[in-house]
Amino acid sequence: MLRAVFRVGAVAVLIAGWATACDGGLAPEPICARGLVGVCGTIHFRGSVPDSTDNVFVAAYLTFPQTCNDLINNRRPVIPGSVPYTDSAAAYSMTLDPGTYHWVVAVWKKVGMLHLSPADTALLRVAGYYRNPADTSQPGVVTVPTGAAAGDVNFVANLDSLRPATDFVTCTAQ
Repeated sequence: MLRAVFRVGAVAVLIAGWATACDGGLAPEPICARGLVGVCGTIHFRGSVPDSTDNVFVAAYLTFPQTCNDLINNRRPVIPGSVPYTDSAAAYSMTLDPGTYHWVVAVWKKVGMLHLSPADTALLRVAGYYRNPADTSQPGVVTVPTGAAAGDVNFVANLDSLRPATDFVTCTAQ
């Protein structure tokens, strides 16, 4: 009887140790990092990467930009990080202050130096943006809650159909 109790106890210890050691095991890595306050999701890439590609990044705007100055000066984060663009899909995440963002956009950058001025629009193109699930012809609104992330902000970036900023905003400098 004592042996049976010992075996059951030993098996329980082994199972508990195995479960603890797995720590999620083969569960997928979450796109939204624990503790992220911001936005995260997946960008699905379509088309061919242009030879002149220097970078692809994701930016967000509290209000939809109306001018090239808004496009450059109101971008969050001010200096966005890169998104890997050589595969058909890439996970992305970015830290943002809590708030409601009216445009989350994938931006393609041509080789060249940015100066954080409206003249940068000559090097930047809209590759795609998060769309309103109820009306995909419209940009989607994303709310970043206090202390958390807005997840599943997924969209398509079409590298065969890069659009200039003038398709979205009024620009005087090109």
